[in-house]
Amino acid sequence: MNKQYFIGVDLGGTNIKFGIVSENGRVLHKGMISAQANLGREAILDNINRAVERSLAFARKKRIKIKGIGVGSPGTVNLKTGKIEGSCPNIPQMVNVNLKRWLSKHFEFPIYVDNDANLMAIGGGIILDGKLFHGSNFAGAEFGHMTIIYNGRKCNCGGTGCLEMYASAPAIVKDTKRLLGKDRKSIIHKLTKGDLDRLTTKVIFQAERKGDILASYVINQACAYLGAGIASAVNLLNPQVVVIGGGVSKGCQSFIRRIEEEVKKRAFPSATKNLKVVKAKLGNDAGFIGAAILCTEANR
Repeated sequence: MNKQYFIGVDLGGTNIKFGIVSENGRVLHKGMISAQANLGREAILDNINRAVERSLAFARKKRIKIKGIGVGSPGTVNLKTGKIEGSCPNIPQMVNVNLKRWLSKHFEFPIYVDNDANLMAIGGGIILDGKLFHGSNFAGAEFGHMTIIYNGRKCNCGGTGCLEMYASAPAIVKDTKRLLGKDRKSIIHKLTKGDLDRLTTKVIFQAERKGDILASYVINQACAYLGAGIASAVNLLNPQVVVIGGGVSKGCQSFIRRIEEEVKKRAFPSATKNLKVVKAKLGNDAGFIGAAILCTEANR
């Protein structure tokens, strides 16, 4: 029996990650290009095409037969039509775009589109009985937009107090920058050479490991918020495993441990008895791998 190979595309507000993945999840080829979202909808669509073309060029060179194309996109995605129907704060110009129809005009392969967080099954995906849960209108599992603070910070989605405004990688960086203006002694100034545009979660975790009080405060706050949000989900769903990925997972194992402690402190003991909180293993490849695997799920 010949192995099947699929192209996976992970559409983000900044970059588009893509690759060729076998039916068992092995990555044969991967790459990344700029989404150029600031140039508008047409530029984003053209760059999605470029990502697929690069993958096909590799496939032709290696004589790999592609069986389908899977795309993970931000926003509420209609699985039946492949259309982004709403809630796409990072690239709002893509709302009402039918990605499946667009790609079908350019490539003669089966096309499958889903929400990017669902495909990673981290940060905002639910797997029930081995299958992705999408909700009645394909808008389920948006954990990042759970209200964690009533009338809190304004979110790009239009709401206020969303979890991702307090516990995501961008939120951690933003909070750190805000506090650095009042703390000239923080080692972060040295690590960034005084240029806060160079500040990342990696730098903040590095500062914490060196004993920086400001960095430790920001990270502990993020752990508390994320732990509270996850605890609510655990009380509701009683999962076996919570997998944490994205920028916040790049810190250290103690970050994951602190989140787990917060979850177990807040959630019902019966719901956390056998719960595991672990770091995602696929890293930045999770999105396009999940998109490619979407093709195999559709063919079962």
